[in-house]
Amino acid sequence: MRFFRKRMLSDLEQGMRDHIEIETQDNIERGMSPADARYAALRKFGNVGRVKEESREAWGFIWLEQFMQDIRYGIRGLRKSPGFTIVAVLTLALGIGANTAIFSVVQGVMLAPLPYREPDKLVMVWQSNRNAPHISVSLPDFRDWQRDTHAFEQIAALRWFEFNLTRPGLPE
Repeated sequence: MRFFRKRMLSDLEQGMRDHIEIETQDNIERGMSPADARYAALRKFGNVGRVKEESREAWGFIWLEQFMQDIRYGIRGLRKSPGFTIVAVLTLALGIGANTAIFSVVQGVMLAPLPYREPDKLVMVWQSNRNAPHISVSLPDFRDWQRDTHAFEQIAALRWFEFNLTRPGLPE
């Protein structure tokens, strides 16, 4: 990278010198003295330092150079205070590890698709009456549904229970 940058800067400087030299020669041919011709060529060209800086910015590498400067500055700062460096690295490692573990759990439980073929076509069927909208299905009813229903490829049953393992009353 440094070789490439040095080569481009060298080519840029050579190009600017050539441009100023050509303009100086044109001014001499118009009848100016060599000193006046050079001065007029430099004045017409403009600020050499500004042209170099604008050219470097146009190349698009300036952000990379500034990033590398920031990295070097950060490393020097971390070398000066090893205690802070150790605490910072351990904090980052702990944070990244915790985030990875949490995301893995969330991914597996909530974000991953269900392990069924075409999970968007799964349905849940309930039995209900006026007093209770969702009643668990009895085993004989389930077997009747399984035998007589042709709208579904497969049918399965589940049942869950809720328990309060605290003393009577609401848990605190």
